[in-house]
Amino acid sequence: MGNLLNQLAIVVLFWNDSEKTIKCLNSLYNQKKQKFTLVLVDNNSKKKISNKVLNWLKKKKIKAINTNKNKTIYKKNNKKKVCYYIKNRINYGCGLGHNPGYEFCLKNNFSYIARIDNDMVAPNNLMLKLVQRLEKNKQIIALSPKIMYADKPDKIWFRGAKIGNNLKFQKQCADYNPGHLDSRKFKGLINTDAIVGCASIMRSKNLKIAGLSDPDFFYGEEDIELSYRLKKTNGKLGVDLDQKIYHAVSHTVGKNWAKNIYYNYKYRLVLLRKIGTPLDKFFGYNSFIIKLFLMFILSFKLRYSARLVPIFYAGIHYLKKKYGNFDRLNYKKINTFFQKYNKKTSIITMFKNLYAKRTI
Repeated sequence: MGNLLNQLAIVVLFWNDSEKTIKCLNSLYNQKKQKFTLVLVDNNSKKKISNKVLNWLKKKKIKAINTNKNKTIYKKNNKKKVCYYIKNRINYGCGLGHNPGYEFCLKNNFSYIARIDNDMVAPNNLMLKLVQRLEKNKQIIALSPKIMYADKPDKIWFRGAKIGNNLKFQKQCADYNPGHLDSRKFKGLINTDAIVGCASIMRSKNLKIAGLSDPDFFYGEEDIELSYRLKKTNGKLGVDLDQKIYHAVSHTVGKNWAKNIYYNYKYRLVLLRKIGTPLDKFFGYNSFIIKLFLMFILSFKLRYSARLVPIFYAGIHYLKKKYGNFDRLNYKKINTFFQKYNKKTSIITMFKNLYAKRTI
């Protein structure tokens, strides 16, 4: 296994949530038998939120070392519990927000880099089991565990990805619907088209070759795009269905339903542009247009009228290349705009909002 102190680094990104971040960190510091270095990346949270997390670390006698200026591990602290803390200048979103943490890990020559998002709770043997999988199977370059819903721990959120024709039909890249019951048939190590970013572990050498997270993504699909590049570095991606982690789904983006729809549709189009074949793009773009047209025709029904505005803006903003940095700079504006829309938004309300020239 080599030098255990430089074997595994865990990158945890958080933004404006101390409660879930502390639960996540507590589960990681309770890991058994597996040594690791924790890199905590603050995605420009409010000061009071950051202080709550840092104060919790202090109470646990875990020294938080600010690495914004010094990217090298302070070797004298290796025998103590430490946390390397990086604060991003703005909210970079998912993916890009992790990059400063990844850069720190690569500079310090860790063998493996794990990404565990702050809305995860890890069983105390998870990291040991994932590292053991990678040690035993050198062909695997990145791995995710099975991901369960935190509030419904018997139901599966993620057990592998399959791109297939999903790019063509602008659907999520899986051949199952999240939220089904776990069972004995979902066991063992399986291949996957993509790891899931919120809970994954990668070989550093492959991440270095593939490159870090793409800045064109803000929320959603960035892990599939990164997985696409990782697979090109000669190796397999896997899901260890014998290991579980628990996820508070969609917490980071919040309860703004329409905004979630907007991000999902927009970043599936960005993903299509990044990794789709010419045939994928032909069907994918036409599929988006057809869906939008049908929703307009059927907009007298709430099911369709409610989705029409976020999907329309997803398409318009994609065409105008308003993604990535656009979302980082306009997050509050976008959040406020879509708060006016929910699952009960009628066609009349929709036109009233548009008539009032409320746009983004």
